[in-house]
Amino acid sequence: MIHPTTNIGKMRNPIIHTLRLPMALAVAVLSLQAHAQLHESINVEGKYVPEIIRADRVNMLPKAFRQTLTSSPIEYESSGVATAFSPSLLTMPPTCWGAARKVSSNPGYLELGAGSWLNSTLSAGYRFIDNSSTLFGVRLQHNSTSLWKPALSAATADVSQERYDESIALYASHIFKGHGRLDAALDYHVGYFNYYGYVPYGYTGESQVEAPTQTLNDVAMRLDWKSLIRPGAAVAYDATLRLRHFAYRNLPLPYGDREGSAKGTRETNVSLSAGLRMPWDNGSSIGIDGNLDMVFLSANGEEIFRDAVSGDFSLPKADDYAMLTLTPYYRFNRGLLDVRIGADIDLAFNAGPDGSRYSFFHIAPDVRLALQTGQVGLYLNMTGGSELNTLSRLHELDYYGIPRVVSTRPSYTPLDAAFGVNLGPFSGFSLGVEGRYRATKNTPLGGWYQAWIGNGDRPPVGLTPQVAKDASLGYAADRDGLNLHGASVSAKMSYEYGDVFSIKAEGSYQPQDGKKGYFNGYDRAKATADVVTSFSPLKPLHISLGYHYRGSRAIYMNSFTTVLNAPTLINGTESTLHSLPLPDLHIANIAAAWDFSDSFSVWLQADNILNRHSELLPMQPMQGVVVAGGFKWLF
Repeated sequence: MIHPTTNIGKMRNPIIHTLRLPMALAVAVLSLQAHAQLHESINVEGKYVPEIIRADRVNMLPKAFRQTLTSSPIEYESSGVATAFSPSLLTMPPTCWGAARKVSSNPGYLELGAGSWLNSTLSAGYRFIDNSSTLFGVRLQHNSTSLWKPALSAATADVSQERYDESIALYASHIFKGHGRLDAALDYHVGYFNYYGYVPYGYTGESQVEAPTQTLNDVAMRLDWKSLIRPGAAVAYDATLRLRHFAYRNLPLPYGDREGSAKGTRETNVSLSAGLRMPWDNGSSIGIDGNLDMVFLSANGEEIFRDAVSGDFSLPKADDYAMLTLTPYYRFNRGLLDVRIGADIDLAFNAGPDGSRYSFFHIAPDVRLALQTGQVGLYLNMTGGSELNTLSRLHELDYYGIPRVVSTRPSYTPLDAAFGVNLGPFSGFSLGVEGRYRATKNTPLGGWYQAWIGNGDRPPVGLTPQVAKDASLGYAADRDGLNLHGASVSAKMSYEYGDVFSIKAEGSYQPQDGKKGYFNGYDRAKATADVVTSFSPLKPLHISLGYHYRGSRAIYMNSFTTVLNAPTLINGTESTLHSLPLPDLHIANIAAAWDFSDSFSVWLQADNILNRHSELLPMQPMQGVVVAGGFKWLF
């Protein structure tokens, strides 16, 4: 199931912005997380610790923890801050006309919630040190579900969806007067879940199947140094070290009678980056950013398996690889105008599968223009570059994705152009429209692993064009991805009347047809819409309603058709692009919270009140109505 978060800036993973399910209407309140994420991306003099992050859809179901190795700078479309926890149900006091911002002085928080199907969430944290120069704290997060039985087949009628995610993080920040600021964070996330739709190859229907289980370990460490930005300074600089280890325990396969067991991939990503900027005269500056990503893989060598029915087959081998990115630029920032002109230069080393390496040299524009006059803002961005399809990134697109690196080929975007206009706020009302065009090579094709091991290596019903009955499908073994190009049109509006009423709505249209389209997730929805409204008829009472829609969805795959007695997951006799239509998603939610004091509140919410069981991805249905309640305490 997919539970992405919203990013600011480039939005490199669009599904993260549009597919959090089921959608609840709630609001993020944990001052600790807000400060820990905002301080990584915003350079300001002084200190600002907001209690509340933003209003957003909240899912009581467990969701993927997102430990990003790269920070996203706030650009012209600053739509939110990513959160890795289940926030509570209080709406954010707006900062526009007629509003007031609330700041929490409480160093700790505790939030607990539970609901139907034994869905549960717990968030806790404490700032041990929080003064003008030093910050140090800890945060904990738990999400789980364990009682829902999706009954995807006769073999798994009694199998419940089990999923547990636990996370602990330490974070710190210190300002060295006259020099700069050092930020540090250490995160550990462990996940345990089952493949609740598993059906082995050759199943005869005589007995129930025990679903395979999986364990993932995700450790991330970050050290960031930023020099102080002072008027008249000759140079500003920053440096970053990031480490991330992402590992799966095993690799379940849909074949019976196999000898040995497949291992999951263990991936270690080491990232070194630095930036240098020299101010020029009258608002001008020149600079260069550099980043070196090195990815080391273990338990990912070529493995041969013996199947009593279809003979030997092999899994692909992926090699260690690296990429160096250099971004020189010129920037002019004065008054209403902000211009940045640069280029993204990527140098790849050993990337891509053996025999078909990713090209050594790639270049893309890095041009940004913003004009703000009064309450009217314009922006034009022309960017691009290479993005590594690491195991951790693909996990964010599909929680139940294949636990193995199949290919180390990056995605290359020669052009990602966006033009937008933002109006407001006018007495609490804001409006924005955007047009976008993106061309990307090697777009990953995924979301099939749960279906692959749930269909006994057979094509699912509805796959178009249908594959022959004697075909073997390499669902999760596409090495090259898809060359994709397409446009997107979107609009958003919001209105806020103090703390009493607010409404936010946004929608997009993105034509999708095979290789023509705009990647917004594996399901490639043509139309999306989100409407969230909240009101407070009484001062301590907050009520939220919302609706989420993704329409005209279809998932794509390259199948490698072979005869059954010689299947191979690496190279087949023929590669054909297929698609499988997915049902539209209509998700409505309602939530309410009551403040007993400034530091204690209780909440109740009902997710997916239309009781839709539509599949998010193949063989990943929603739970239907989920009712949950809990409390939040700031101390």
